[in-house]
Amino acid sequence: MIALMAGVALGAINGIFICSLNLTPFIVTLATSALYKGIIYVATKGIPLTGIPESVTIIGQGTLFGIIPYPAIIMAILAVILIYMLRYTSFGRHIYAVGGNEHAAKIVGIQINKTKMAVYALTGFISALAGILMVLRLGSSQVNIGENWAMPSITAGVLGGTSMNGGSGGIRGTIVGGLLMSVISFSISLLGISSYWDQIVTGVVVLIAVAIDAIRRRNNSNV
Repeated sequence: MIALMAGVALGAINGIFICSLNLTPFIVTLATSALYKGIIYVATKGIPLTGIPESVTIIGQGTLFGIIPYPAIIMAILAVILIYMLRYTSFGRHIYAVGGNEHAAKIVGIQINKTKMAVYALTGFISALAGILMVLRLGSSQVNIGENWAMPSITAGVLGGTSMNGGSGGIRGTIVGGLLMSVISFSISLLGISSYWDQIVTGVVVLIAVAIDAIRRRNNSNV
């Protein structure tokens, strides 16, 4: 619970900087990511934390009926909740509106800063949950976990139809994008190709997906 509340608080801090000072979101989240990571390194001196009780590691390592991993079940439940929220609640519609056209959203009466703050707090909560599940899966807390996850995460979203300009995208598409990235990485390993090519392929895939999104938006604007 402390970790989840900390995630919400740290996510809200991002929102405060972005909303109150009108800073660029990508720069703020990149800076705070380095800041938070640095604090963890200072606090732990880079030493992994072990001794996680087996009574809780089963959440990360166990399976339902010996088939379905518990983290996959948690992911599915969270995905259903988020899909419902985005499609069938006013908050979800506000998220799309603010992402698509912030000025127009303000004109129709949407509280932009309130919506942004809620999104960043929610993002912090989900990030904390992911961190908890990874700790429970490994049975230890390693400070360098997730350092290279930013690019694959962005790639999964872009492949799933999320626009870098905002206003479009969804949870189901992001899950499909993540699965596609896993297939690509697995195929590279299966073919015996050097893992260094994984980074190259990821970069190329992102460029192609962003280019397709830009072309689609341009065509829609001309219609």
